[in-house]
Amino acid sequence: MADESLFNRNLVTLGIRHRELAAILPEIPANPDLSIIKSRKGPLVPVLRREGHAFPMHSRFDPVSEGNRIAEEAPEGYLIAFGLGGAYHLKALLKKQTVTGLMVVEKDLSLLRAILELIDLTGLLSDSRVLLVIDPTPEDLSRIVLDRYLPVLYGNLGSITLRSRWDSNPDWFTRRAEALRGLPEALGRDYTVQTRFGRRWFVHTILNLSRSEKVSAILPPARRLLITAAGPSLEQQLPEIQEKHSKGATLLATDTSLPLLISRGITPDIVISIDCQVVSYHHFLKGLPRSTVLVLDLASPPVLTRLTDKILFFSSGHPFSLYLNRLYRPFPILNLSGGNVTHAAVSLAQAAGAKEVHLYGADFSYPFGQAYARGTYIYPYFQSRSERTGSSEDSFWKFIRGSHPRRESNGEMWRIRTSFMDHYRESLEDAVESMNLNLIPAAGSGVPIRHRYIKKQGSTGKSGRVIPLLSAGPITIRWKDFLEDYAGRLESLPPLNGPPQDYLAELGTENRQAWATLLPSAATFRSDSKDGPSSVEDARKWTLGRIRQIPR
Repeated sequence: MADESLFNRNLVTLGIRHRELAAILPEIPANPDLSIIKSRKGPLVPVLRREGHAFPMHSRFDPVSEGNRIAEEAPEGYLIAFGLGGAYHLKALLKKQTVTGLMVVEKDLSLLRAILELIDLTGLLSDSRVLLVIDPTPEDLSRIVLDRYLPVLYGNLGSITLRSRWDSNPDWFTRRAEALRGLPEALGRDYTVQTRFGRRWFVHTILNLSRSEKVSAILPPARRLLITAAGPSLEQQLPEIQEKHSKGATLLATDTSLPLLISRGITPDIVISIDCQVVSYHHFLKGLPRSTVLVLDLASPPVLTRLTDKILFFSSGHPFSLYLNRLYRPFPILNLSGGNVTHAAVSLAQAAGAKEVHLYGADFSYPFGQAYARGTYIYPYFQSRSERTGSSEDSFWKFIRGSHPRRESNGEMWRIRTSFMDHYRESLEDAVESMNLNLIPAAGSGVPIRHRYIKKQGSTGKSGRVIPLLSAGPITIRWKDFLEDYAGRLESLPPLNGPPQDYLAELGTENRQAWATLLPSAATFRSDSKDGPSSVEDARKWTLGRIRQIPR
């Protein structure tokens, strides 16, 4: 029997953290297929009837003990819970301080309405760690997890399943679980990069601010563009590149391919560099042609910004980069999610309005065991480090071996593949699917790149769309004043105590955006801090200290 007063108590508690859900739930009829039984030990158990079968959502003997067992076997950190039921397993989980967040996924509102009429969930719904997600599409669920889960704060990302609930709608739950399957690995890769480079990104960015006021090259639209990566196949593709370039195509070189192009007398129109490591300077040891525009991440090593005045800075997806893009000066935003400069170059091609992009040297593997085209930086670099007990060939193999290689052959040629290279290629393929351009990979010895052909519009292939010049926008505030304002906002933030969900809910929009800029640096402190919130506080102190060291 539905209990209206119980439903109202649950609804009031739900409205504290789920206002939209609480507003629409009174208009939703309760699922008539849900009933309640009393377990042998006394606690109530919801039962869902589907297609003539009854599915008790918990043990009919002792649901509390069953819930405790599920909680004991669950991982720590931020958990995705498939199935609400009577929440005995969820209540047990929330007793563990090691559970930093709990996202509960259920199928429909009518089922939630029926449960709230029958079972007291006020304790569950009042916990700030709990987020109810009702009837999401697989894509929406993936997006919500990406928006809510912060590795540095919440630790491990895991999942638990209320098996008896899952079994009543197996197809629905399976599709959502499959949508999340690759997320931990992808998020883990991104977080690992943050732990290595989070502080370096910030330091380089604030050191480059003064330079960003003085330089701002402009890239005109380029409808036909050539991109050179640095794979071994590039050597054989150079004649085709020279021919197309001589006929008016714009040549965009990745920094890794620049030394080879220069040694063959080829001057690229544009060079792009995204690596924050100082080793990227090795790509420019043969010089940078005076006519070439250098496109740099704001977090690039400051030494690169002194190579030329023809620099176009761009903003990546790092929180601090986006923050200054909004409050200091708008820069072009490029997609660096692929984790490599070739992916970034294709993103730049799209931003520049290119419709036809020819891609060279993108092997995404090691043909015949060769890592890069000859003439690139790695050859003199390894040769300078060779000795009698360790040749340059030995260095090449160590370079590849660390990525867990596997060999494949078709009889005529062989190449080495790694999971990292496969991930880079697949990320590029997926990104191009949503771009309005034709990517044409040149034939080579690497792994073939999946691509699609977009039919040209009209006989001339022109879409009629006006492509703006690619450049940085006007300066809103001088960089020195921007840093002062930023430091002042960080100093005014309250300390992060208690559950991060409560803390973030109380911050205003401006403060929340400033706070988010600390997360990549906080990742570098995580291993030495007692928990996620402590690492953010450590990052705030460190960030303020670095700002004070900048001469102004």
